[in-house]
Amino acid sequence: MSLLKAESPVPNDLGLAIPGDLPFFEVIIVIAFIVHIIFVNILVAGSVNSVLQEIKGIRTKNIIYDQLALQFATQVSIFKSIAVVMGVAPLLIISTIYTQYFYPSTILIGKMWLLMIPLTIISFLLLYAYKFSWKLLQNKKRLHVSLGIGGALILLFIPLLFITNVASMLQPELWKESRGFFQSLFLYPTIWQRYFHFMAASFAVMGMYTYWWGRRKSLKDTDPVYIEAKQFGKKSAFLFTFLQVVAGPVLLLSMNADVRKAFMGGSLFHTSLLGVSIVLAILLIVILYKLLKSETKKLFISALSILLIILLLMSWIRHEVREISLAPYIDQQPRTEQKE
Repeated sequence: MSLLKAESPVPNDLGLAIPGDLPFFEVIIVIAFIVHIIFVNILVAGSVNSVLQEIKGIRTKNIIYDQLALQFATQVSIFKSIAVVMGVAPLLIISTIYTQYFYPSTILIGKMWLLMIPLTIISFLLLYAYKFSWKLLQNKKRLHVSLGIGGALILLFIPLLFITNVASMLQPELWKESRGFFQSLFLYPTIWQRYFHFMAASFAVMGMYTYWWGRRKSLKDTDPVYIEAKQFGKKSAFLFTFLQVVAGPVLLLSMNADVRKAFMGGSLFHTSLLGVSIVLAILLIVILYKLLKSETKKLFISALSILLIILLLMSWIRHEVREISLAPYIDQQPRTEQKE
């Protein structure tokens, strides 16, 4: 421990007390992250799905796919602002609880982190143009699709900024080797595994949302667009939930030895937390497979309930990973709560 203290790159001169109760902040960050990430999932996957469905409609000359793409674009235009607003709370809390780790990792990718603001603005403007020019550019599909592709590609890139920041924050021992954002993409060993896991989750959540939306609409309207939405949604939810079960272990194995040990038998609590998540994920896949064969309200409610529980557990596990990864540094520089 003394060696770590001597060589630690973590700032030790930030004499700021946490302005409140630490356990309260820890609970809030878990809940706030879930609320935020659900809307981010719909935003990212929805923008990609919209472009893919429009291209499919052009290739097959089937207006149903074009109309489904428009519906996806409409959902994205609604949820993108919510995703941004809901991200304020977890961002503020993580910068409060982990000030000495979050700010240095942000500075290390400072230029690209600041670029996130204009990138987000450009992406939103492109997606607005994409959605509201649907009829105007009906005979100029190449130009119209280009607007959607531009917005979607930026949204696919922005999560890498957050993931790189988080990965850097959890490994201060690698800060001295960091030379900016693009070099960091290959310096920190968990970045691409985290990205794959995030993308699988995004399309799984979007699939579940699409099925719910299509099912609700089809109860009152027999428009084939809603029928296609149901079919597309449940297939997407099943496929990407399965991919998440693959991505999860790959991500775990890429983490440091302390985290792997804790979640693979070293700690009964952490191993149980992971074990329950895996069992529920497998159960969700089974239910989604049944939903593919026969649609019932009971199956959907069961699938949705299990998905929400898994999201809660994943957010909790995410917090535990932070605590385990930073434990050696926190032991040397304990966080203090504000005193009365």
